Amino acid sequence: MQKTINKIISNHPISGSLDDYYFYSPLPLQNGGTIDPFLLLHHHGPMNLPPYNSGMPFGPHPHRGFETVTWIIKGHVVHKDSHGYHSRIDEGGVQWMSAARGLIHNEYVEKSFKEEGGELELLQLWINLPAKLKMNTAKYTGLQKNDIPVINADNDKVQVAIAGGNWNGNKGAVQSLTGINAFLINMKTDGKADITVNENRHVLFYVLRGNVTINGKEATDRSLVLFDEGGDTINITASSDAIILYCDGEPLNEPIAWHGPYVMNTQTEIMEAMRDERMGKFGFYID
Repeated sequence: MQKTINKIISNHPISGSLDDYYFYSPLPLQNGGTIDPFLLLHHHGPMNLPPYNSGMPFGPHPHRGFETVTWIIKGHVVHKDSHGYHSRIDEGGVQWMSAARGLIHNEYVEKSFKEEGGELELLQLWINLPAKLKMNTAKYTGLQKNDIPVINADNDKVQVAIAGGNWNGNKGAVQSLTGINAFLINMKTDGKADITVNENRHVLFYVLRGNVTINGKEATDRSLVLFDEGGDTINITASSDAIILYCDGEPLNEPIAWHGPYVMNTQTEIMEAMRDERMGKFGFYID
């Protein structure tokens, strides 16, 4: 049975702290709600930064209690953290980081990109961890484009890059701590794709660009599609070239205490996270 669409939400850009940098924020929802276990989704760009730009508006910052997944659609991102992980991931690649009990990391572009400028487009997703996993050891996995399995379907009109989980029995590059399925779907005009999902799992469905019909309803650029509970089938038809982020996961159904870069279950745990970071328990970030 098809999943019923509850609402389709269009998104508007949010200016960053830098004049040329902007992003969209499909999650959290305007009412502060999430799609358990998916907490936050930011769509940076697409933008063309000029020569002598200021790069990405982030510096070293801490995290605890969740995972981040970053898709590099255009350009590149360098990751460096307090646990010694350091990599540059280029267009088509993915960074999958489990902050868990804590780390300090930085995301930035190379000096040459700041000097020369260029295209930049990123997706970053925050995925909550259950209480029993929040204090696991932090881990980072950097995947270049060639590290990610790609499945072709519908006479090559559909390409599915499987960052995490499984697509129709095909394993992805990462098997996450909580069994998340995470795909970037590229569709050509008239392409069709069918997704079967356990009706108990929650779906994150975001159209980066293009015009698509999902279970009989139309969505276009920067649209977040919200589904009702129940149903197990999603049918997609593209009326133009399109890119879609699709994820699904088991809801945690746990209390959330969220303060900036920390996502825990209680306010006491938030205070403990802030204390631990100040005490150096997240490690030390060295440029």
